[in-house]
Amino acid sequence: MKKTLIGICLISCFFGCATADKKPASSSNAHRYQLAMEFNNLGANYVNKNMLDDAITQFKRAISADPDLAEAHNNLGVAYCKQKMFAAAAGEFKQAIKLNPNYSKAHDNLGFAYCRLNMFAEAIAEHTLALKINPQDTEAQKNLELAREENRIFEKTQSYKTASTEIAPGTIKGFNQYTRGLLADSTSSFQKVVDENPDDSMASYYLGYTYAMRGMTNEAIRIFEQILAKDPSNILVRLHLGDAYFNKGFYDEAIAELENIAKTNDDNTVALNKLGEAYTEKGLHDKAAIMYNKAIASNPNFHKAYYNLGTLYEQRGSYDEAISVWKKLLELTPNASNVHFNLGLAYANKNMTEEAINEYKKAIENNPENTGAHYYLAYTYEEKGMIDDAASEYKKALAINRDMQGKAPQETVAKESEEVIVTSEKHNN
Repeated sequence: MKKTLIGICLISCFFGCATADKKPASSSNAHRYQLAMEFNNLGANYVNKNMLDDAITQFKRAISADPDLAEAHNNLGVAYCKQKMFAAAAGEFKQAIKLNPNYSKAHDNLGFAYCRLNMFAEAIAEHTLALKINPQDTEAQKNLELAREENRIFEKTQSYKTASTEIAPGTIKGFNQYTRGLLADSTSSFQKVVDENPDDSMASYYLGYTYAMRGMTNEAIRIFEQILAKDPSNILVRLHLGDAYFNKGFYDEAIAELENIAKTNDDNTVALNKLGEAYTEKGLHDKAAIMYNKAIASNPNFHKAYYNLGTLYEQRGSYDEAISVWKKLLELTPNASNVHFNLGLAYANKNMTEEAINEYKKAIENNPENTGAHYYLAYTYEEKGMIDDAASEYKKALAINRDMQGKAPQETVAKESEEVIVTSEKHNN
């Protein structure tokens, strides 16, 4: 399992394919639009090659050709993010949103830029709006959680700076670098403090944390183990160590750390859920179910524990239990397409065909690009002898797959769409 990153910006790339909100109205407009898309796609290729100056030039050309192309503004913002020009990036994301208020990924990207500018309230608002537009955006959900966590850490550190004069200047410097997304620099700053004073627990914690955020799991484990050797009661460090073990696939070690937390902190929702995940990986499904249920009891609004529990029940063939969990989760997230889809699968396995069809339709209603829902709805129609309806759903699923592969309608342009992911790690390059 890959470590969650501090934030993600996505590039939009549509090779010759008009979006629903942007259609050329005349031959002249169509020419400008096609020209803009060519510049936009060339810029995306340059981003993938880390040729950022060239990418920025192409995105600007796309905007010059068609100033209303929201995707080009979004992509220019992503390129600016990679160059740590977060204020300029925010301006481009705002313009993309102005052109298309329902552009969920632009909202998510704007939240990312705001986080790098220490504008956490604004970041949280943008990630929340992105999820309101597209509840299935798992990256936006991660970014929202991370923005909230960064805000808490920032506020705590600011209070430390105000209340104490004993915090090493290097730790303050490292944290400020961290909040700007300069993870490599912040790691160096924290390391210098620890080298000078190995007993500086705050610098040690942040050093391990930044290693973990950069995906340098072995180094993070080493630091967290050293901290716990000196202070076995540090629950937060133990939780991070358990998470790091889990991400390395060391499930026995992760279970040992997380069980230690659960014994003394049986209301630690995050630890209980992660322990359930570790048990699941080891095939200890009964223990996993107990942990997920404890996590839910501790926090009845903890979506991830519901989802993990429902998935576990469905995989075990406990369809009645799965149906119950999916229904509870839908009370919290009524527009969650994937939850409606999973509920449909559970109904189908119970031979409750009409109920399954109803859930597949709701899944599609909330996310028309839910390919699985289209396929299973088509299969169910076929089983019922509704051949025309089945054919229609199969065609929709195939069309979505073609679009996901970046092919334009009528195969006018046979190129694959490229998705460029900008992480805080890459920002440091």
